Amino acid sequence: MRKGIFITGTDTGVGKTLISGAIAAALSKRGIDVGVMKPVESGCSRSKDKLIPSDAIFLKQFSGSQDDLDLINPYRLEHPLAPATAAEMEGVKIELKRVEDAYERMESNHDLMLVEGAGGLLVPLNDSLLIVDLIKSLHLPALVIACSSLGTINHTLLTLRTAEASGIEVLGVIINHATPHVGIAEETCLSSIQKFTHIPIFGVFPFIEDSQKNNREYLVDLAERYVNINIILERLKGQR
Repeated sequence: MRKGIFITGTDTGVGKTLISGAIAAALSKRGIDVGVMKPVESGCSRSKDKLIPSDAIFLKQFSGSQDDLDLINPYRLEHPLAPATAAEMEGVKIELKRVEDAYERMESNHDLMLVEGAGGLLVPLNDSLLIVDLIKSLHLPALVIACSSLGTINHTLLTLRTAEASGIEVLGVIINHATPHVGIAEETCLSSIQKFTHIPIFGVFPFIEDSQKNNREYLVDLAERYVNINIILERLKGQR
């Protein structure tokens, strides 16, 4: 089995962290030793002289990972902006080598690695590198999280075509109901996307109330019910 998946999104705020954590917890419940990584996190809150990477901490807790948080999250940025912009403002230089080294140190200790990106595929990390370059440097297939709101057909197909043009294999797509609103756009986006791509839809995640977003047992149940985890694992087999 290939040992990692890069989880990207069609945009920011589409539910990548929530679904990544739910999948990690569900896999862990099955006895799979899951490692997690959030290479770059912007919008971190500050506590005294430290930046708190809430997404990375969420992934660490839900996966049960014992890895050092500095390996899980090599770059923390305070401004809630694209990583390249936030890093420039904060005097930080994001380098792929640092991320690659952290990933390699963790990979050998786990059955499977889940790496969550920042925003979408074309989000800049520095003046010359995008998220697609990070995915390629780690040699991972991608899992795309798409929001079910109006516009997701365009955003999803653009993401899939960008991945294909960049030589990135996409395992599948998970559609997330990031808001409680369900209208015609939300009801029809799945069938519309399927008409224009051969990439499989692995599931449609329901809307989750804020009060339940840290409920590990609840999210594991949703992942098992609404995401085809078996087919994700199947597609990883024999693809090294």
